[in-house]
Amino acid sequence: MKRLFSSKLCIAIVILAIFISGQLLGAFAIKHYFSQSKIEELQPPLTLIGEEVASGENISRTDDYFIKAYDVHGKEIDVYKDDSASKITSETKVNEKLTSYLPKIISGKTVVEIHEVPGYSAKAIMIGQPLVQDNKVTGGIYLLKEARAYQAALNGFYLVFFVTLAIGTVIILVFLAMFIKEKNQLEQMRKDYVANISHELKTPLASIKALTETLADHVVTDQKKIDQYYSIILRESVRLEKLISDLLELSRLQYKKTTYTKSVMNTKEIIAKVSEPFAILADDMDLQFQITERAKSLPATYSNEDRITQVLTILLDNAFKFTPEHGQVTIDAKTTARKAEIMVMDNGPGISKEVLPHIFGRFNKEDLSHTSIGSGLGLSIALEIMEQLGERISVKSQANAGTTFTITLKKA
Repeated sequence: MKRLFSSKLCIAIVILAIFISGQLLGAFAIKHYFSQSKIEELQPPLTLIGEEVASGENISRTDDYFIKAYDVHGKEIDVYKDDSASKITSETKVNEKLTSYLPKIISGKTVVEIHEVPGYSAKAIMIGQPLVQDNKVTGGIYLLKEARAYQAALNGFYLVFFVTLAIGTVIILVFLAMFIKEKNQLEQMRKDYVANISHELKTPLASIKALTETLADHVVTDQKKIDQYYSIILRESVRLEKLISDLLELSRLQYKKTTYTKSVMNTKEIIAKVSEPFAILADDMDLQFQITERAKSLPATYSNEDRITQVLTILLDNAFKFTPEHGQVTIDAKTTARKAEIMVMDNGPGISKEVLPHIFGRFNKEDLSHTSIGSGLGLSIALEIMEQLGERISVKSQANAGTTFTITLKKA
């Protein structure tokens, strides 16, 4: 369980890391493609302006962008015809920022950056390239343009990023909480299962051991009593064998999922075949056993005959086990457009509200004293079979008002 929990936690962390990485890569992608588009848009006019500045000409101001130029020593070059106040209020900070790129530009490289330019804009795109005169680099020229579109796109992206990050984190936390809850439930089920198995195996073994020791010590001499002890040992041995067989059957169903071969079945014949031994048993137990006309006239269905026979046997066995003397067990049916439903009903003591939600669990017996014959695994086996057949099994019951189990079958 610890290993499983660790693996699930690692998966959740990896998913979150991939999600965050993807969002950050998205931000870088926006910046990259915006920069490329602005280079294609602004570099041609910057090249023309650079040629004019290198030849000693001044240019006119424009509201679209701002130009700065420096010689190789970092001294600013006047580029505008108009000597009015600069758009940039923090000239010193701007000059320090831009001249820091001069070595790279003088070496012949173009610089493109999107960042805050003090006194100019919260976010601006800066393109810097060499000033060339007579094939000689004489300095660097910079074009600054407010990156409003970029900032708007980035803000929108970050909004989506943080919202999706929050939602993704909540989903992952919910996933982990559900997993932890499920893990705790499975752990408790495992403990209960081991405890139940221990109890169910211990009871017949204790009886067999005690009776065998009594017989071995020749404490009992009365032949009728000896025969009674042998009879009890045989009954407990059968009970133990049934329990082990059911445990193996349930484990095989749950852990070795198989695809059952399905075919068209004569539903009426299956009900008649399953009911035959129970009709004899009903006479011995002084019970009324009835098969309704609707059950006797069911149409052909499509499923696995052996498994449906097994499920019906489990349901009838339970009904007969818990129906008191002079009670009644009935097999009824009904059909819909696509399904046939078979109901096994009894007028026994019913199932209490506390037990009903767990009736298909392992070892869930209404007879909490565990004195009744059976392993307590029959309904668990029936549930597994019906689920693997793609069908449904359900139960309705009220205390002192009987119980009805219903299974569905696909009509052929």
